[in-house]
Amino acid sequence: MIKISVYQITPFLTEGYSLPNPKINNGTEWLRESVNIIYNRQKERLKVAGVLTNLFHNHDEQSGQTISRYPLIQYQKQADRYLVTGINEGSAALEVLFGDLHGSLTISDWLQVAVKKIHDTTHEVNVNGGVFSYSLANWLPFSRENYARYQQTEAITEKITFLEQMLKAHLLKDFGHYLNLNLDNETIQICITGIDSFNRSCVPVKQNKHIHDFQPFTITFSANLTLPPNICLGNGKVFGFGLAKPVT
Repeated sequence: MIKISVYQITPFLTEGYSLPNPKINNGTEWLRESVNIIYNRQKERLKVAGVLTNLFHNHDEQSGQTISRYPLIQYQKQADRYLVTGINEGSAALEVLFGDLHGSLTISDWLQVAVKKIHDTTHEVNVNGGVFSYSLANWLPFSRENYARYQQTEAITEKITFLEQMLKAHLLKDFGHYLNLNLDNETIQICITGIDSFNRSCVPVKQNKHIHDFQPFTITFSANLTLPPNICLGNGKVFGFGLAKPVT
């Protein structure tokens, strides 16, 4: 079972100000920074409560090294809403962080935010005889090496097959592996059923003070796998890239 909690963060700006970096990190960099400001103000209380505080930034607090794992706190933008999603331990961490907040909270001299829980659910991820449809928005599937391989493909069928391999790997080796879901490569079936474009312009993702460009895709796919809403796959998922939703 996967526990998912989703909080809507509404920004209130001082007149004359706008949210920074709208094109970098899916426009959610300010959201992550705001949550980390709230976290830093309450760090000791969170530690006393037993919260694994490195979930908020995915860095080892002693060495500063990046922790390789599926991010259990994700910063997402859906239409005009900004959301923070917690998964399993991330859900518990957000509950402690936001549990006592009421009204608006001052982040800086130009920004206040309001926090509201909008979802708190559990989901079972499993493979069964059914086929389920999903959308995947602004998915960033490629490492540098895989992007070079993708550029060598010519036929559309080859491109689709390659993207399906990337998607299956993200479901199995990233999402499934780090959440201990015991998904089996032999039984999972993935089929991309729609794609917006094969040659969209790259988008910038800032990682450890360096900006990298990734080619995005928005797709629909079917799978014999039940997936919860509000999870992200691929590169930049902590910033809401690759947001998966069931299609009904």
